[in-house]
Amino acid sequence: MTQILVVDDELAIREVLIEFLSEHGYEAEGAEDGQEALEMAKRLKPQVILLDIAMPGMNGIETLKRLRQASIGAAVIMISGHADQDQALMALDLGAFDFIQKPLDFRYLERTLLAKIVTLEPHDEGRTSKEADGERRRNTGQRNR
Repeated sequence: MTQILVVDDELAIREVLIEFLSEHGYEAEGAEDGQEALEMAKRLKPQVILLDIAMPGMNGIETLKRLRQASIGAAVIMISGHADQDQALMALDLGAFDFIQKPLDFRYLERTLLAKIVTLEPHDEGRTSKEADGERRRNTGQRNR
């Protein structure tokens, strides 16, 4: 089962997202800030992280940077009701898979999740994207450039 970590400082949004994801067959847990997200991501090794940008303390951009520094290979989908185009581009440059504006379009969210999840191989669970990509390259003879 695909594990998704929902990171948002707004309890109501976290709960709605966790309920939506659970109803659609995902295993979802929530974190209320960037620090908790880092700790949970290391422990849970989720395949996907939904990460709010505007959070007190460590914002979503900084959290994304630290996730990457810690070699957390989960696909990160940024969510925000306050972000501008520069923040969206920065998140994508840092490796975010997508960027979704609030209020959330749940049909778009579901399509985005499916698009990413179908690229995950069953044996990739619990490994970082870099590890899985390296294994695929070894199996197919592709090289890093």
